[in-house]
Amino acid sequence: MSQHLPIAIKRGFVDKSWGQVHYRMAGSGPVLVLTHKTYFSSRSFIRLMPLLAPHFQVIVPDTPGQGESDNPPTQWSISQYASALFEVLEAMEVDEFYLVGNSTGAAIACEAAVMCPARIKKLVLFGMPRWKDEAARFALRQIPLFYGPPEVKEDGSHYTVNWQRIKPLWEGYPSECFEIYFQEVMSRTQRSYEGIEAVLRYEEATRLPLISVPTLLMWAEGDTMFTPFIEDTARLVPHATTKVLHGTPIMYLRNPKLYAATLLEYLQS
Repeated sequence: MSQHLPIAIKRGFVDKSWGQVHYRMAGSGPVLVLTHKTYFSSRSFIRLMPLLAPHFQVIVPDTPGQGESDNPPTQWSISQYASALFEVLEAMEVDEFYLVGNSTGAAIACEAAVMCPARIKKLVLFGMPRWKDEAARFALRQIPLFYGPPEVKEDGSHYTVNWQRIKPLWEGYPSECFEIYFQEVMSRTQRSYEGIEAVLRYEEATRLPLISVPTLLMWAEGDTMFTPFIEDTARLVPHATTKVLHGTPIMYLRNPKLYAATLLEYLQS
């Protein structure tokens, strides 16, 4: 009878000297840590976590400055985010773990694997950020949709604008998907974009070759920003396995079954 009970997702906070880090957690067994993209949080994985929880204790922290975690004291680097991740896991008494990074979270996961490979059993980088050159990094900083503080109107019309912009993208998906996505978009704060800035400053081309743990490089074929660099990224991590899935960069929300099945196949092999 208990097999049919829904998976409980618990929430909590870890206290640090500069503030609190919020997390969601579910399941039991070997620890699997998920890190998310900028402007998102652990909320974006709530359709995925129940699919992984029967096999792992799934922990999803909100990156400092995102979701319900407090802002870091200053603009952080990717290495500082990675250090904070280890500190949070140490506070939760987690030693070894599997690590899956998504977009900005993939950069953080990459750096974590370089900093302390002995603690990471296997690594998955989904949509690892890569840039053609400095001009491409500069160009992204000029796009308000991706970079900078959100525009907030006194009359609240920014809610309607975002609703109308986003709603057509979710036709054919469960209403829950749109509701989660909309909440994530509207939770963007004045400093949330610092996660993007950290990625733009990150020298991933010099860090990826230093990865020594078993690694899966994974992309969604609908990821027009980073899939052009698949072959280049794969060359930087020559011992890694690569996989391209049919879907979008947020397929863990849109198609969590395929995303979970791919993770389980790799992590449990």
